[in-house]
Amino acid sequence: MLLLKLGEREHLETLRKGLLYMNSLAFFKSLEADQTRRDRREGIDYVYQPGDCEFVLDAGIPGFDKIRASAASGLAGVQIRMQRTSSCNIFCMFAVTKPIEGSPFPKSHPWFGDSFLIFTRTQEFLSKVEAAANRQGLKGECRLVQYYDENSYTGKAGRFRKSSIFSYQSEYRIALETGAEGPFRFEIGDLSDTSDVLPLDLAGHVLKLRPEDLEAAGLSWD
Repeated sequence: MLLLKLGEREHLETLRKGLLYMNSLAFFKSLEADQTRRDRREGIDYVYQPGDCEFVLDAGIPGFDKIRASAASGLAGVQIRMQRTSSCNIFCMFAVTKPIEGSPFPKSHPWFGDSFLIFTRTQEFLSKVEAAANRQGLKGECRLVQYYDENSYTGKAGRFRKSSIFSYQSEYRIALETGAEGPFRFEIGDLSDTSDVLPLDLAGHVLKLRPEDLEAAGLSWD
């Protein structure tokens, strides 16, 4: 797996110095102007389609019938959100998990920032994240985000599931229990020798990720 971070160059240079700026998960739900990062479903715990749920309201008062709501009566589906799920800070990256023809950031999709940072040694970076979290007594998790069809999926969502409309972002996410009310600045140590920052519009030229390129580099995705 290859990890890339998109953003403004000045912020990515700060990242190379070892500072991960982590917004709260709830922050991405509230964004209005930034359609690239705004996700109104961020932090949802469970998703139920209209045909998969029914609500019964029982007032417990003699003479009053129970009130039922279902798809037949116009119920439009249910989303359950718990505070503990969104009360964390996250750091999001683009993960290359398979060969790619052309640029990993095609112009057919919106992207954030003018540059991208490439972690040249993925495991070393993740090891630094783990070591820093342990030093600071922080609990957390990092893994690939899974995507679901919001028009048909019923089931658990949580911090590592998002709507398939964002699947082009191929997100790898770090989530930490920081206790912070807002952004969290996570110091993990210098990354300048294991990363590089390049202009976003050069991604298709400098990142050769076709099957034949990866084979020539001795890489396998099996």
